[in-house]
Amino acid sequence: MADSKKIALFIDADNIPAKYGKIIMETLQNRGEIFIRRVYGNWEKNSLHGWNECILNYGLLAVQQMDFTSGKNATDMSLTIDAMDVLYQRQAEIFAIVSDDSDFTPLAVKLRERGVYVVGLGKKNKASNSFRSACNEFIEMEVLEEDNAEKNTSENLKTELEPVKAAPVSKIISVPKSLPIPAEKKSPAKKKSPEKKMTLEQRFVWCGQNGLKNPKKKFQQVHDILHESARVHADSNGFAPLNYAGQDLKKKNLGFGIKNFGYSLLHEFIGDFPDLYELTRTKGGKSFRYKIKK
Repeated sequence: MADSKKIALFIDADNIPAKYGKIIMETLQNRGEIFIRRVYGNWEKNSLHGWNECILNYGLLAVQQMDFTSGKNATDMSLTIDAMDVLYQRQAEIFAIVSDDSDFTPLAVKLRERGVYVVGLGKKNKASNSFRSACNEFIEMEVLEEDNAEKNTSENLKTELEPVKAAPVSKIISVPKSLPIPAEKKSPAKKKSPEKKMTLEQRFVWCGQNGLKNPKKKFQQVHDILHESARVHADSNGFAPLNYAGQDLKKKNLGFGIKNFGYSLLHEFIGDFPDLYELTRTKGGKSFRYKIKK
């Protein structure tokens, strides 16, 4: 833990439901040490009592903030003051602000100006664009829920990671420019199911049969995003959480995904390129981490 980044977590309980508490903590724990854990609200309100379990399970400091005036959110001011106090003490490298409130935009801007990395977490349809833009990175809660559901499904099915014997690939750009034309064209209405083990060329042919144009170019785009995500989220050993790569792929809105190349899950795609990536399971086997091979 000596090399892990110091994270200061500030949660606006007035805006974020308690059901996201566990996902928030697990996501940030993959990035470093959450040494400041504070959740703000008027705890006399029954609507906030759902946070009690998270407060106990994750050692959160519940900061009480009374509503001094009707219609005014004193919680925002209290959270902002504490965050600036931590900033000036130079205690944290990453500030995680969990809220949908645009009132935190000036705080995020000021933190970035001071050279710290700001991660915003909020709901997809409620977080303001100004707050999103002010953060270095914004994570949507719904994306975290989807990734968590995918991991649970994978675990329930007892998916085992087995290296797929694919054609050796040292560089993606070395793929032949011309590919064999399939002898029989399939009707667009009936998509051919991918075989479990195919060479890279066979996958490109399969993509063409199912209507994906320029599959080699799109394939390279996926690898480019995986490389960039690994660089941004890598820990001291060079490994990055694979679920972050999945989030980055979704954020790019490419209009296609790994399923268009015949892969069900992202770790299957990564595992097909042992010359390019190193893939490992986290403790407990519920998620994956990967790094770029040099």
